[in-house]
Amino acid sequence: MRAVALWVRSVLRRRIGVTLALAVLTGIAAGVVGASFQAARRADGSVQRYAARSRSYDVLLQGCPPEVVDFATVTQSVPDAVAQCSNLTQTTRMGEELIAGGRYVEAWTVTGVLVAGVLDPAARNGWGHGAQIAVIGAPDLGAMFDHQILVAGRLAKEAAPDEIMIGERAARAGGIRVGDTLRLASWTEQDIGVGSSIGAPPETHAFESRVVGIMRSASDVSQRDDGDLTGAFLPDYLYARSGWVTAHGAEFATWGFGVAVRVHGGPADVASFESQLLENSKGWTLRDAGSVVDVDMPTLQRGVDAERQAVLIFALISGVASVAFVGLTLARQVRREQSDRSALVALGLSRASLICAAVLRALVVAAMAVVVAVATVLLLSPLGPVGLAGRLEYTHPIRFDWTVLGVLALVVPMFLALVAAITVIPAGRAARLHPTGRLSTNAMRLGPVSRAAVTFARGGSPRVAGLVGAVAVAVAVAAGTVVASFDRVYHQPVRYGAWWDVAIGQYSDPEQLQAGIQLLAHNPNVSNAAAILENPDAATVDGLTVNYLAEVPIIGVAPTVVASGRAPAAADEVALGAGTARKLHKGIGDTVKLGSPDPQVDARRTLHVTGIAVLNNPVSGATNAGDGIVVSRETANLLNGREQTAQSVVIKLVPTVDRTAAIESVVRDFPASARLATPQVDLTNLDRLHSVPWFLAGIIAMLALASLVHALVTLLQRHTGDLAVLAALGMTRRQRRNVGVVAGLALAGVSIAIGVPAGSALGRSVWRVVAHRVFVTSGSVTPWGSTVAAPTVALLVSVGIAAFAARWFTRRTPAAQLRAE
Repeated sequence: MRAVALWVRSVLRRRIGVTLALAVLTGIAAGVVGASFQAARRADGSVQRYAARSRSYDVLLQGCPPEVVDFATVTQSVPDAVAQCSNLTQTTRMGEELIAGGRYVEAWTVTGVLVAGVLDPAARNGWGHGAQIAVIGAPDLGAMFDHQILVAGRLAKEAAPDEIMIGERAARAGGIRVGDTLRLASWTEQDIGVGSSIGAPPETHAFESRVVGIMRSASDVSQRDDGDLTGAFLPDYLYARSGWVTAHGAEFATWGFGVAVRVHGGPADVASFESQLLENSKGWTLRDAGSVVDVDMPTLQRGVDAERQAVLIFALISGVASVAFVGLTLARQVRREQSDRSALVALGLSRASLICAAVLRALVVAAMAVVVAVATVLLLSPLGPVGLAGRLEYTHPIRFDWTVLGVLALVVPMFLALVAAITVIPAGRAARLHPTGRLSTNAMRLGPVSRAAVTFARGGSPRVAGLVGAVAVAVAVAAGTVVASFDRVYHQPVRYGAWWDVAIGQYSDPEQLQAGIQLLAHNPNVSNAAAILENPDAATVDGLTVNYLAEVPIIGVAPTVVASGRAPAAADEVALGAGTARKLHKGIGDTVKLGSPDPQVDARRTLHVTGIAVLNNPVSGATNAGDGIVVSRETANLLNGREQTAQSVVIKLVPTVDRTAAIESVVRDFPASARLATPQVDLTNLDRLHSVPWFLAGIIAMLALASLVHALVTLLQRHTGDLAVLAALGMTRRQRRNVGVVAGLALAGVSIAIGVPAGSALGRSVWRVVAHRVFVTSGSVTPWGSTVAAPTVALLVSVGIAAFAARWFTRRTPAAQLRAE
């Protein structure tokens, strides 16, 4: 062992620069892989962590005081409901009389949504942008805002009458920054729908408020682009606290106030809280005003999962690349350092001692590499997680993932020691001769150049290069298939459930809806139109709470998009979303029990399943194509408890007219609310990963290129003497160069023959999985561009590298080469 230690110390003294370079190379490579795995692990629980930390309230309640007898009639009209029930005064009274001091109540506050106009003379409509202001009245506990992510600036002061905050998406859409002053105004309560339907300017006196902070909520992270054609509305909330509400709240029209309650036991105790509240209602008529969270968390989780899987794939590919590069580099260095092997053996070192020396040498490199790897992981940790998961993080400090660090500390030394041992062991064994195979026999008939090329290309490195090349070609073809298939769905709305071209209206009043319908009836560019009735979490099917959607024909028909079967045509029929059907284990021909989660609504019916629908809700962006049900107008009104006013109308344009001119005609009639059909959140999240398949293909292509260069250089380097002998036997320099070119062609041919069919099959399989996850039924597309380009590039690159390498290794004369050997 002393001799081994002396030899290792001698090598380290002579090769200190190489040792440090190997350690840094290995450490950085391992650190990038480790940081990728750490980012993926961190992303795994990001939605759950955000949901826990962002939880400000658990339930939102609205109610009418005892003196309001006809609750059902009052609540059919937003102005009447606000005037008698859900205004700031009555809601504060409800909180003080019913909520404050309750057994289950941890905290409560009055909150509501005001309808505002942000005045901007430079806007397209001449006056500005519509907006909604989420406000907190008294008691102002700040919990709604404290639990959001502060992107820039600070929270507004509780008592400040002129400070306001803004959501991240709204700030981006309106070009609004911290410190900007906004001029705000509103409409009267009776005209609350005017601004949203026809774009009339605000009616109340304008005043100024200063933006002091930009907030991020889950909706900023996940909601789709609403396809707004007019820029009339900011796509996110403004936020105001009690001081601002006291000073200005009475000047704004509102969709209504409610009491937000944080329950001691969290969501698990909401049912007990509501039960006790109903028992002690003191004459108030109460109703659950909906979820406090306006984002579908499962949809958000699917987006995070997709990004996490992309990071894991990157980590795996990076790991393979690191193993290849570091392993080949270390093996080459070990062989070089043991070039005096015969002298060491003559001095008495056994094969075991030589192996031990190589392993010890590798462990010295590994010790330094582990330090570099750990430092790399820690320095990169603030960058992860990425994408949606990263935007859900409140802070991005340096993180210590002891599992990842521990695995690196074990794997790096083990890998380097194994490479060193494997490199030394074969040196003492006799080389095996490859028997003449069918390929070599066939190549012999093509002449000495082909025979030599095929013989030279039968080593281990060329085989690895051919395999890696096949993987690169396959991944490129698969990436093209997946991207092309996704693009077809994303740019053809009917494939994600939107048979229409444009949606219009933010209606709350039946008269305004009828006025809009009359405008559509006189527009010759409209071929079909339908009113949309919808409500989130307002129906139960076999006990499962779901969203419902109904398309009521106005002009022509409403061709609901179905994956199979047909749309419901009668009150006792229903089409299920694919995800809902899977959860219920139901299919076409089965029956389901309809109900309502609202105990005051009797919607119990038995419905027959007629189809599996692809759902696209033009009103709410927090839905996906597979969750929910499609019902008839009668069933929608039954679930609503009364005749429901459609909030939006969808329009199919005449396909033979100029699309731009047809859309412009709709925008002229509806200057405040025209928007294009837009994909669901799932597809929007996937669109963020649009470049990932090509990125992964590029990484593998780089690995394949490096493997090819190494294989060809090693091949020609090892057979330089053989080429010199062939030259002495009469082979010309051009023929010797062609040996390398033919070897490159052989490797490319193997890669193409395996990679193209494998990539096509892989791409179709991956797309089926993706389509199944986002509940669309569009098939895969064969992209001839990437299918032809990938093998062509592989062939050209292989031939080019081979020609250059062959030219380099045949630059010496055969005589000089033979003398050197």
